[in-house]
Amino acid sequence: MRTAVLIEIEELLFDTGAIRAAALLDAFHHEGASIDTDQLSKAHAGVPAALALLRLAPLLTLDAIGVELALHRANDTASRAFALHTPLFDAEARDALERLSSECPIAVVTRATAAEAHQWLEGAGLEACVATVRSLSTLDPADYVTSWADALRRTHATCGVAIAAPAMLRFAQRAGLRTLQIGPDPDPDSSTDGYQPDAQTESLSQVDAAFLAALQQL
Repeated sequence: MRTAVLIEIEELLFDTGAIRAAALLDAFHHEGASIDTDQLSKAHAGVPAALALLRLAPLLTLDAIGVELALHRANDTASRAFALHTPLFDAEARDALERLSSECPIAVVTRATAAEAHQWLEGAGLEACVATVRSLSTLDPADYVTSWADALRRTHATCGVAIAAPAMLRFAQRAGLRTLQIGPDPDPDSSTDGYQPDAQTESLSQVDAAFLAALQQL
């Protein structure tokens, strides 16, 4: 049985959280909406702007058009920031992912655009370690499950383990993947529809082929 690892590289490998939150806050201000900065940061932790907007909707006075405009502006602002400054990467996570790629196929499912993800991976020396990249940047959350499933299919593995923030792992679980959370939940107060990961570790360096095999037996 061949197991693939499917990972969201933002916030687990690349430090993008502050830029994403600032971009969404700027978009809200442009649309005349106000939001508490801490609430926004918590709602946006580990998830794309589209999902953060769903979490924040009860606190906003934006209509459907305003929400759509805010989403596009936030994504555009973040992309411009990333074009100027490539986000820093976690060297320990980078080394762990490189080691893991020698044991199993690696796929990336990320809120970054495909071009951004490829550029960051290349800069971190991981481009050759990744079999495929699936971007969620332009997708509605209703399509996230399909993206996780498609990423697994592209690795040609028989099963997969998803590594991401809890709010994203529930979509991977619906796609039939085992799920692994690294570290604590970035926003434990946000609803995850009762979701719990199949396993949790403190560091990506703890994950190897034996760990993945044991996870598939749960």
